[in-house]
Amino acid sequence: MVTAAQDGWRLDAVVKGVECAELGPLSQTKSRQLCALGAVAVDGVRAEGTTRLRTGNVVTFASAHAALTHDLQVTVAWADDAILVLQKPPGLAVHKGPLVETSIADALARELPGAGLAHRLDREASGLLLVGRTVEALRHLGAAMERGDIDREYLAIAAGTLADDARTIDLSLRITDEPRGDQPKAVVDPAGQRSVSHVTVIERRVGATLIRVRLETGRTHQIRAHLAAIGHPLLGDPRYGDRNANDKAKATFGTHRTLLHGERLRFPSAHGGDPIAVTASHEPDFVRMFPRLRSRPSA
Repeated sequence: MVTAAQDGWRLDAVVKGVECAELGPLSQTKSRQLCALGAVAVDGVRAEGTTRLRTGNVVTFASAHAALTHDLQVTVAWADDAILVLQKPPGLAVHKGPLVETSIADALARELPGAGLAHRLDREASGLLLVGRTVEALRHLGAAMERGDIDREYLAIAAGTLADDARTIDLSLRITDEPRGDQPKAVVDPAGQRSVSHVTVIERRVGATLIRVRLETGRTHQIRAHLAAIGHPLLGDPRYGDRNANDKAKATFGTHRTLLHGERLRFPSAHGGDPIAVTASHEPDFVRMFPRLRSRPSA
């Protein structure tokens, strides 16, 4: 917690000197780099190193994994010798592609040969990603996914006001890439794959609803397609969304991306024992629209 003596300090100055495994006390350069990667949160929200702190703010980051975060250039939220959980920022691609300069797959190939992603997030989405560090770990995660033993929960901001506090969207989806052949899109089709999303409303405001979505199945673009199908597409979504709603959110809140965030993961350990649960820090663009997402601990 930020003390009265640190009131007004920059975030990277408070992080400087923190003892981290393998790195030792953080230098000014390392503290700035970690903040630039989005690895440090203030009151539960990812923050820049230039953020000015106030007495009582709570600064958190996974200091045990700071060295691996630095090597990968992606925030490591949790890790053991078999599995990593990364927190992807918006705009970073997961896989390589013709218009992709850097990706998480590139970072894994460079720093952890043999590691692989157990699932994916769209480029403009943010949040948690599961990574198996070995072939055996990837098999373990793949089998757990098939059994439904991996719980994935997402925060999302949908256009308009969802009337029901909770609902299940059970609409089969089919993937098409017509007419171009290189841009897959999920469309509702009774002949498609069964796709189920469980939606809970967290908060409503004029023109937008903050929701949590738990996936029962994990199809390509499932959340985006399901919300569009019920008339409440994700704000900022250029493919499935409402252009007028997107333009208004951009003008009012500076929204520049699809507002989807992988918030929580719960998965079986590769070594047995209790399941592992990891929660991501929040993204600033979500908090601009719904300030109550920010943690406000007592001083």
